[in-house]
Amino acid sequence: MKRGLIVSVIGCLFLSFSFASAKPPKYVLKDTIKDLGPLVQDLNRECHYYEKYITYITPYQLKKWMDEGKDFTIVDVRSVDEMKAGEIDWPDYDEYPRGMVDIYAAMGAFKPNRIYVFVCATGHRAVLAGGELVKWFGFKKKNIYVLRGGINGWLNSGYYVVNKITDFGGFKGLKKVGPVKEPIVLDQF
Repeated sequence: MKRGLIVSVIGCLFLSFSFASAKPPKYVLKDTIKDLGPLVQDLNRECHYYEKYITYITPYQLKKWMDEGKDFTIVDVRSVDEMKAGEIDWPDYDEYPRGMVDIYAAMGAFKPNRIYVFVCATGHRAVLAGGELVKWFGFKKKNIYVLRGGINGWLNSGYYVVNKITDFGGFKGLKKVGPVKEPIVLDQF
């Protein structure tokens, strides 16, 4: 009886030490729109290449930063129509569609010591935009974050977005605040 108890305790200790020393799995961006040809495969490869230049932040961590009043800027790199559909409610929120980020960076719109959280629909364009600031413009990786899962990840975590048309969030559905004048558009990447 005692021997069985000792073996159980040793087994539990062994498991707890092995779990404590194990590193959490590294997050890697999932490929988008698989099997649609070489251009999409190139996009996926490029996204994976730029992942080494950024740090991911989960929706939960971002919400915690917001609740703590941390000083950072959210940079939304979605298309203008996507931005109309909904944005994260944060006072320091910049909108630079993906193709314009490097132009604005060259003009000095981004400050090297500022913390930026890049957002798109799922994270792909945000990885490219944030990674380019680090690789080509010399920003520090520790200041460039990408929202893991993008706006879709934010919504699927139960957090809300706001817009001028209506507000919606998570799986709670739309809340009507007036007639919808424009369709809500979410991109696939």
